[in-house]
Formats: sequence, structure tokens, C-alpha cells
Amino acid sequence: MTEEITTTTDRVTAAPGSASGAGRPLAVTPRDTFVDGAALFPGDTGVLSMKVRQALVKLLKGPYIDGGRDEKLWTTLLDNQIILRSRLSELFLTLQLDHERKIAVLRPVDPESIGGSTRSSILRQQRALSRVETIVLLRLRLLLDRHVTAQTDPTIRREEIAELVAHYQPSGQQDALRDSDVVNRAITKLLARQLLLATGLDDVYTISNALPLALPFENIGDIPAQIEALVAATADQSGTEPLIELDGEDTVRSDDDSEDDDSVTDSSGGAAEGDQTDEVEAAK
Repeated sequence: MTEEITTTTDRVTAAPGSASGAGRPLAVTPRDTFVDGAALFPGDTGVLSMKVRQALVKLLKGPYIDGGRDEKLWTTLLDNQIILRSRLSELFLTLQLDHERKIAVLRPVDPESIGGSTRSSILRQQRALSRVETIVLLRLRLLLDRHVTAQTDPTIRREEIAELVAHYQPSGQQDALRDSDVVNRAITKLLARQLLLATGLDDVYTISNALPLALPFENIGDIPAQIEALVAATADQSGTEPLIELDGEDTVRSDDDSEDDDSVTDSSGGAAEGDQTDEVEAAK
């Protein structure tokens, strides 16, 4: 544990005329059992400083911490990651750091390692992405890699996202009104996960540096094959059924599972949220 328990050897001397007598041990309060940290509010028994507590709260709120946007927070995170990892472990969470991109996200502990229970994670499970939305996300991942290589700003316009949606809709299923709804939902979901970030321009978005942690491919060249597998999927002709969740687990939905996707449980990257997926598998 990172908390250090101490005992007191101090003695109190009774005031003149006191019946208590000298040499009686000083009473130990809950705060006296910790060696560091000043109380920040009445009844506070924590030991972390204000800035470390704030870093812990931001991690838990998710979906992720971007050190490129908040250098002070990133420094606090790095300087105190041992104590933060300890606190997070008590919540069945692990801290994942990408030092190159300066991104920090939380991952739930593998349920199998703690008896197979998924109820131990406090991360909110994000609503699943549909097939078309997942394809858009994969294309954004490829686009981000190209911008990083070219050292250009990774931005995308709403019009370009709309073109992606229209391109990957099944033949004969294109519908301008419905496609517009799909685009709106996709942008809303990715903004909520902070995988797309608003800019100062209308309908122009920045692709987040956290996206590689949400879709972690060891080989970027594997993504086109994943896209083709999703395009070839025939179970969801409309491309709007929930397919993949960004919650830290490999999850590809089948038809039998899709009915459960309307419920949202207690990011996430976040991820937070947190939330967050390890890898995209080929759809059935």
C-alpha cells in the first residue's frame, strides 16, 4: 500500500492540577494514522494533495486525459502515477499511458482475474457503435495516421464524414434523410467520447490523438481488411444496428445481442471514456 501507518510516541503533560497525570499516550485520530496530506475539508481522511485528487477525478470522469492540451495535469499524473495506480487498483481499474501521444486512459481489470464478475468495473459502458459508424471510426484512424506522417492537422469536415457514410451504405439502401441522421448520430457519439474534437469552425472537427488507444492496432495495415470485413457483413443491411462498444473490451455484436444495446450501464476515454475498446474483430 502507498499509505504509511505510523504510531505516536509523543506524550502529553498534564496541566497543573490535572488529574490525568503525565505520560498518558496522545489519542490517535484517523488523520494521525497517515504521514502526509493536510485536511482539505472537515472530516477529510485522505492523504493526497489537491492537484493529485483533481487528477484522479479527471481520470475517473474520462474519457481520457490529453497531456498535449493540459501540460500541468500531465506532469501531475506522471509525478504521482504510483499512488494514482494504487488508488485505481482498489477500484479494479488500471492506468494506461501513451507517452508519445501524452494520452492517459483507464481500463477495467480483466473480469476473469477477479472471479469473472463484470459488475466490479465502475466505468460507464458507452452505447454501441453501428456498422457504418464503426467503419467511419476506422477510416478516421487511417486518416489520423496519414496526418501524423505528413505532420499536418488531423481535421475532417462534416461533408467528408457524410461522404464516408454514403459510400459504405449497402447498394440500394442509400437514403439522403436517413444518411443525414446516421451522420449526426456518428458525430454526436464521437464528440461525446472525445474521439472527435470541436474546432472554432462550423462542421470542422479535429481527430483526437486518443483514437489509437480506442482502436489499438499493432499494424495499421490491418485496418483496411477490417473495413472490408464490415462492408461484407450481411446481418445488418441498414448499417445502423449496434456493432461495437468502446468500453475497454473486445465486443462485436451479433443479431441476438443487438436488443441489449439500448441500455447504458455504469467510463472514456474515458475514455473515457472511458471508454474504450481493445480491438475490432471481423463481423459475422
